[in-house]
Amino acid sequence: MAEDVAQPWLALHCQTLPGAAEGLVVQRCAEAGAPVSLARWPKAEAEASDLMGIARAALAEGQVVVRASDQPPEVTGCWSDVAVPFGPGSPFGGVVAVRVEHTATMADAACKRTVDHLQAGAAWLEGLLRGVGTRARLVTALEVVASALEQDRLDSAATAVATELATRLDCVRVSIGVSRRGQMRVEALSNTAKFDARSGLIRDIEAAMDEAADQDAPVIHPPRGGGQPRVAMAHETLVRSHGAALAWTVPLGSEGRVSGAMTFERSAAEGLDAATLELCEDAGALLGPILDLTRRARESWLEETREFFGRQLAHLRGPGHPQLKAGVMGCLAALLLLCLVDGEYRVKADATLEGRVQRAIVAGLDGYIAEANVRAGDLLKAGQVLGSLDDRDLRLERRSWAGKLSQFVKEHRKALAEHDRSQVNFLSAKIDQANAELDLLDAQIERTRLVAPFDGIVVKGDLSQSLGSPVERGELLFEVAPLDGYRIILKVDQRDIAEPAAGQSGQLALTALPGQTLPLTVRRITPVSIAEDGRNYFRVEAHLDEPVPGLRPGMEGVAKIEVGQRRLIWIWTHSLTDWLRLRTWSWLP
Repeated sequence: MAEDVAQPWLALHCQTLPGAAEGLVVQRCAEAGAPVSLARWPKAEAEASDLMGIARAALAEGQVVVRASDQPPEVTGCWSDVAVPFGPGSPFGGVVAVRVEHTATMADAACKRTVDHLQAGAAWLEGLLRGVGTRARLVTALEVVASALEQDRLDSAATAVATELATRLDCVRVSIGVSRRGQMRVEALSNTAKFDARSGLIRDIEAAMDEAADQDAPVIHPPRGGGQPRVAMAHETLVRSHGAALAWTVPLGSEGRVSGAMTFERSAAEGLDAATLELCEDAGALLGPILDLTRRARESWLEETREFFGRQLAHLRGPGHPQLKAGVMGCLAALLLLCLVDGEYRVKADATLEGRVQRAIVAGLDGYIAEANVRAGDLLKAGQVLGSLDDRDLRLERRSWAGKLSQFVKEHRKALAEHDRSQVNFLSAKIDQANAELDLLDAQIERTRLVAPFDGIVVKGDLSQSLGSPVERGELLFEVAPLDGYRIILKVDQRDIAEPAAGQSGQLALTALPGQTLPLTVRRITPVSIAEDGRNYFRVEAHLDEPVPGLRPGMEGVAKIEVGQRRLIWIWTHSLTDWLRLRTWSWLP
């Protein structure tokens, strides 16, 4: 690939350079120990040996080398060889050498023009070669990582990658480890399906991985010149104890943390160039998230939770992460405050306002509704007629009995005049019967009028839409409650019924008066339970400490009963702990 880039570049520069006769591009190669020819112009079968010589000289000296022909001045066909190095110290550096033909008098000008021309394009050539090297390295890294994607288990994926890297990089052994509970554990060795995790080799490899993970940087032993110094005691032990001449470790990253490491061992100390190290780092950058996801896919939720909290604990103990540390300290301070400070524990319950006395107005006899003067919500005065039933039949019957009474009285007088004792006694009984019937009819007529027993409000009942409808004796027509006395009915959950007691105080907030709380006092705890929405409630009665204008029976709201001082942590968690206790007890044999 480098030749495909260097050849057109050299041809372009030689064609635009006046007097150019030959051209050569060579690249330094640390592994081969000698420069490698990348391109020649014009293309010929034989290598331009003269240009190769000056190119080697420029590569060795690291500076521009110019070599002129030794022709006499009167000869017109003179030439000069110019070699310009590029990328000193870079694995993508090399030398561009060009032979330029010129006259004897123009030798200096031709050489200067050639040097300027080549130096201007050498940086471009180095960039092209660097891009070629980067693409080739990334392709190799992707091919290595692809072997991991073909496996569905962590150990098999790591073994495949380790074997592939050992083959490509000529290593005697490649080891891949993952971080578990803050320590590296060897997961796979190249060309090895099984190994003893307790052997000395594995322990030394894990120590080398931990060494690189702690520094979060590649570690090499023996160290390479020019690099940043690293602690490599574990790598030195690995090299000395297990026969390798060179060992280096590259950390694997995932989600901003070190999730694993790769350790490479070679039998020769030479040959680890920057390109090989960059290839290892690129493969590690791609492999880290893949191995981490493969491992998590096989882990249980318990292990994932434990690892998550382990990472957070490591963040707390390590440097940085000020926001996390401040948040944890704030939570601990809040928890300590909840455990030490007492607060007022209040039992909450839904509340309904009822009249202290609630009178039912019922039909006194069978009949038909004749009149309806009020309906639910109307205010009443004592003695006010709420409505009436049809009394025409009763009045006609009363007239009939009144006529019979008059007749019996006349016959009684006649019997007295005739001194007919038996008839007198008989008629006296008839007169008493007629008077009783009249009294009964008068009482029934009076019952047709529905009268308010006291000042108050109609809580229930509306007969305005039922005029003429029949009613039966005892049927509920109205409910009336007074306005000067109320009671509060609280529905206390069965889990909290043990806390309230008679005499305790509290507050009531009605839906109609949300901005005002009314003081109340508990009067009695009734044994009456109510089942609603799948939960069981008990009825608790309370009364208002002070009368408040504007209240009406049937208003609803929320009441809170103050039952005493408790720890704040208990107030907020007792419902959950009580539920857990009950469930635990029910599950136990």
